[in-house]
Amino acid sequence: MARPIKLGLDYFPMDTNVLKNMKIRRLMKKYEFSGAILYFSLLCNIYENSYYIQIGQDYLFDLADQLETEDTEIKAMLDYMVEINLFDAEMWKQNILTSKSIQERYLTAKGRYLNEKKLEKQYLLIPLPEIKARVSTVKTPVCTEKTPVTTVQTPVCTVKSAQSIENKSIAENNKENESINNHTHIARESEKIRALKAEWDQWKMEMLNDEDWCATLVRYSGKGILILNNAYQIMKCFDDYVILRSSENTIQTKKDYQSGLFGWWRYNNWETDLQILTGAKAAMIENKCSAPRTTKKTSKIEEAMAVAERASEMAYQLMQQNPL
Repeated sequence: MARPIKLGLDYFPMDTNVLKNMKIRRLMKKYEFSGAILYFSLLCNIYENSYYIQIGQDYLFDLADQLETEDTEIKAMLDYMVEINLFDAEMWKQNILTSKSIQERYLTAKGRYLNEKKLEKQYLLIPLPEIKARVSTVKTPVCTEKTPVTTVQTPVCTVKSAQSIENKSIAENNKENESINNHTHIARESEKIRALKAEWDQWKMEMLNDEDWCATLVRYSGKGILILNNAYQIMKCFDDYVILRSSENTIQTKKDYQSGLFGWWRYNNWETDLQILTGAKAAMIENKCSAPRTTKKTSKIEEAMAVAERASEMAYQLMQQNPL
């Protein structure tokens, strides 16, 4: 039996400056944090199924129950989202929530795996020819050119010169092999880091789209909802910090990532200015965690490792005292 085709997405892309979007700012000004949470919840439900969602009374009740409000309040928020063009007005007349931008992101995420036959064409806001052009694939041409074989005549050498040439060749081969191994190791490490950052980026989006996690961040930081504007960039700074310490192996799950991020960020007083945050780390390295002077001069690398170890211990102690 063929495997059923999945219409929804496991995750979807979102702009890092989404909270600065004028439409989102208007929504938050009118309905505060509840409006943004409702909009992000709708996006998750839409992409989980496909590129639209039909609003019924049961769904309205479920949304109202999640946000601890009334059905009429949810309906008013939806009407306002349509009014400010977050969703298509014509589709809303059919109790359908979707938009052209939502469908464009959906098509991009699906790519060549999109099944055109499964599309609900009556809800499409993008013409079918344009959709087919988006998902069309270009075949990679096969190169049939033959590589010419070159024959080189080996000159006749004396025993002594031949031995010298052989020794030199072996030394050069060893050096070349060592260089190749070094480049291979560096390439593998770079690929590993790229894979880790890709997985961490997915965790970031899931965390920022999790209303409970966002509420916890706002509550623990004491910075208010505006801290969410800088959360993604702060997470990227935390990624660099983990890679710099070569402690990426300590982050195996999203829970590990959340705990490490909160401990590190709390240690830095929930700072949101990246320049100040970087300066705080530099001051910590220079003033607080410098190794005591000895007769043997320590290197910069050893000092950095000592600083990283101390910071890790302090973050762990803070997490134990104030668990999430």
